[in-house]
Amino acid sequence: MKFRSMKKMMAAALVAALVMSPASMVHAADVSGNDVSGNGSSTGTPAAAVQTPAPIPTFEEKMSQTAQAPISVAGTEIKTSVAGVYGAMSVSGTAVSTSAEDVKTALALTEEQTPAIVIYDVDPKKSVNAMASIHAGAEATGTEIVACLHIELGARESGKWITLSDGNVALVAGLPKSADTSLTYLVLCVQEGGVITVLEDLDTNPDTVTFAVEAGLGAYAIVAK
Repeated sequence: MKFRSMKKMMAAALVAALVMSPASMVHAADVSGNDVSGNGSSTGTPAAAVQTPAPIPTFEEKMSQTAQAPISVAGTEIKTSVAGVYGAMSVSGTAVSTSAEDVKTALALTEEQTPAIVIYDVDPKKSVNAMASIHAGAEATGTEIVACLHIELGARESGKWITLSDGNVALVAGLPKSADTSLTYLVLCVQEGGVITVLEDLDTNPDTVTFAVEAGLGAYAIVAK
């Protein structure tokens, strides 16, 4: 996996790790007019049961994918090997291309742990320092920013999120439809402390870019030159 590291160019404290909470469920209430006190008497006419509308799925729920789910990446169906939230809208799909077996080995997971990933577009207003580092990296490499992704790679055990710090997996991202496929694409990875790593595209498909995602939290900027 080819990459070259750059020295720290700007201190950047990344946003806190995303905390995912399960969606709340709403149940229908019993509004019967019958006397249920147990004395055998009854007053009034039984009322019709009220149907409570089903809860509206959250964005996280709508964008969640199970392991081996087919995801369209730049028009090609790829089965992602890691379950999680694939919520980045600035690119044409994302999927983990490393095999499930290799993912568990790469992340040194136990039998009770399953890999998990969360992917969103970086919000410039909430990730000011990370964006400052990305812009500095783009200027230093003479590249133009195409998309910025917030990615957290971890694991789940007994329903709880497990933060990881070692290992990486390959992620394939479809370039935006407006991208100039004649250009060369790289990825700038910004992790805690403001350290920037330049990652080369690992595939030959002009419509996608494949790069290493490190365990833990990071901001990944797809850039062109």
